[in-house]
Amino acid sequence: MFAQTNASEEGFASYYADKFHGRRTASGNRYHKNKLTAAHKTLPFDTKVKVTNLSNDSSVIVTINDRGPFAKGKIIDLSYYAAKELNFIKKGITKVRIEILSDSLNTNDTISIASSANEKKTEPPIPSYPGTYDFNFKETELSGYYIQTGAYKDSDILSEEINRLQKKIDSNNIYIEVIKIKNTIINRLLVGPFEKKNGDAEIAVLQKKGISGFLKSY
Repeated sequence: MFAQTNASEEGFASYYADKFHGRRTASGNRYHKNKLTAAHKTLPFDTKVKVTNLSNDSSVIVTINDRGPFAKGKIIDLSYYAAKELNFIKKGITKVRIEILSDSLNTNDTISIASSANEKKTEPPIPSYPGTYDFNFKETELSGYYIQTGAYKDSDILSEEINRLQKKIDSNNIYIEVIKIKNTIINRLLVGPFEKKNGDAEIAVLQKKGISGFLKSY
């Protein structure tokens, strides 16, 4: 049995779409829709949390193995199985309370959800291996034309830029390409996709919003 700490957080939960089944998470493990796992922005990987659906009082214990969600108002992204246990598959989103289970933490781990969100993260929010990802740092494929708005070595700066973009454009149009150049990880921030013929117009729209970049294809 796991003992609960006094660390809790309330907000909205969503769950992974089926297309993410089998893709790598930020921890390096692959997402499995029928396992009790979840994504959280700051909690250490392998932390176990109790998630309670505040609309029906059902609860489930999940293991944190991914980063996200980064959409405003959401505090946790659950596996399909966890969402099914909480009975909100049809709704797609529900208000929850999450509580850390202390036996899953190391003695040096932060046990306050609120304070961990304000501290500098010790783990990068994105994988340290090449690939392409959506704004929740879940592996995806890119196809078409995108506008690259920047390239960053520092994952904290990348997160700040993603947050800045989210205030100006739809989060679903934000992507990250992780590349490795001479043993250095570079994170390219992309907006798209667009048709090539609309590229110049889209660049102009972004420039009016204070975002600059150039067009590239995938």
